[in-house]
Amino acid sequence: MGGLLDKANAAKDESVIEAEVLEPATIVEEVKADPPKNSGSSASMPDESSNENNSLSFANISTNGKIGYGLALVGFILMWFLGSYELQDYLGPIPFGILPLALLGTSFYLVWDAVGREKTVVLVVAYLMMTTVPYIAGMSFQNSAVGISDLTINEDTDELSFMVRGSFNSATALITANGVESWSESSDLSNDMHRFTVSLSEVFTANAEDYNSIVQTDYQLTVTSSTDSSTTISITPSLMNREMNDASVKFSTLTEIINDDNTDESRVVAKGIRIELALGLMNPSDGPMDGGESSLGVYKTIATDYSVDVNVKFGGNVVWSHSTITVDGIDATWTSQVSGAVSGQTVYWLGLSGTVEDDAGAEYLERDEFYEDDGCYTFEVTITNDLYSSSPTT
Repeated sequence: MGGLLDKANAAKDESVIEAEVLEPATIVEEVKADPPKNSGSSASMPDESSNENNSLSFANISTNGKIGYGLALVGFILMWFLGSYELQDYLGPIPFGILPLALLGTSFYLVWDAVGREKTVVLVVAYLMMTTVPYIAGMSFQNSAVGISDLTINEDTDELSFMVRGSFNSATALITANGVESWSESSDLSNDMHRFTVSLSEVFTANAEDYNSIVQTDYQLTVTSSTDSSTTISITPSLMNREMNDASVKFSTLTEIINDDNTDESRVVAKGIRIELALGLMNPSDGPMDGGESSLGVYKTIATDYSVDVNVKFGGNVVWSHSTITVDGIDATWTSQVSGAVSGQTVYWLGLSGTVEDDAGAEYLERDEFYEDDGCYTFEVTITNDLYSSSPTT
């Protein structure tokens, strides 16, 4: 036991660590010169100065820079519509193309100035992508399909026309009425477009709507390309209301007081009537009422070409006739025996001509010009459609 204890004490003496004892002031100086490092501090505590120096951080962007970001977003969205056939027809490619490009240009300057001009290359690449990618993608999509636009009716020539666009050689257009083909035509495209024109008399079969705007005849336009792509659209129903069949007449009686010199009595007598005419699509239950009024409330005006004759009849015989009214679209014209050429529009009740004017300058039909005897007088209205009916409608 004594030998083991001596060996342990000897080992203990050999393990003593020698160290230099420093004065307190010296320790403070060394700590300041070489501060201790925390190996985990960089991972757990982010360097705030690095975030402040990151000019691309949205939090550090100025107000102008944020406005620039907003303009970039709007311009980027609008770029997707540059290849739209409809917008090209309505606005033209140059005016509409300037808008998103102007927005992106203004945005580039604001962001460029806000984030630091050393980021020029990055911004140029980003904005080039925003301007080219949507346009190229949009045009590729548009060119793969059949575009139909600018469908209109020329009232002067009574023709329907529309534009076909797309990257194909030729196209066939087909119009149906309630599923039944009424017209078709094929044509080659020039510069990726072609305007089809067809006479209304070739495609019209019946009015598209009734007086209440409920579709009765559905007109569809289908265009098929030489690459077997096709597009079908409905032709606006109001454009295909082309046959005038309905009319309504009302009149008001003008009176005067006649004094009898022999009896010193007076009496009221009719001196004439003022006639009004309405033309359009009407409810069959509407019609004339007692006293010359009409129960017609709302009617649908249509634009087409026709002529109208109005007669006053008594006992089956015509006792007075109004001059023929010619309607082109909604514009009506006729000749008055009192005031000459007269015009009006069928969107309103038309005040017809008479044989004399009252004190206010309004014309009316004198009683003596049509009255034969007491009894029932009727108004006969005859409508003759120029293109769509083989016989007049009375």
